[in-house]
Amino acid sequence: MHQIAIAVRDRDLFLEATVVRAATGDVYVNFPRDHVAGWKPHSSYHASGQHHQKSYEKAFLVQKKQQPDESFKDAVNVVTWGLDSAGHKALNLPCDPHDFSEVFEIPISLLRPEKYKTHVSVDLAEPGTEPLLVPGAKVFQQERYRDSEPWIVLTLFES
Repeated sequence: MHQIAIAVRDRDLFLEATVVRAATGDVYVNFPRDHVAGWKPHSSYHASGQHHQKSYEKAFLVQKKQQPDESFKDAVNVVTWGLDSAGHKALNLPCDPHDFSEVFEIPISLLRPEKYKTHVSVDLAEPGTEPLLVPGAKVFQQERYRDSEPWIVLTLFES
């Protein structure tokens, strides 16, 4: 299992989300929201090619896509969400880098105070393929995780 923390660096490091590639090939983007009983929002891209979002144990936007294996072509967005410069304080989830395989660390200085100006996207991409971003996106930071194919690509951008 390969687990990536997506975290905001203020003075301390705060967890926003995790990306997990299971041994089965499933990829999960988890949004830790333990303060609300039963919520557990996440996005899943399964080895079968099923892609969906889930909240309160209800799946939505369920789609059948290509399988995330060595035959994977192009790029597919798993999920994109907005981050602002105060959200990490509201969640207040400390991030210990030792708990993860890797950390995608976002400096607080790159986040805008307005909601939905800065975003994080999680894509699966064939090696050498660019992720799917909104037209005109200004990329601040991008990392490709090459633990397996397709690669997991994390991007922080402004729209």
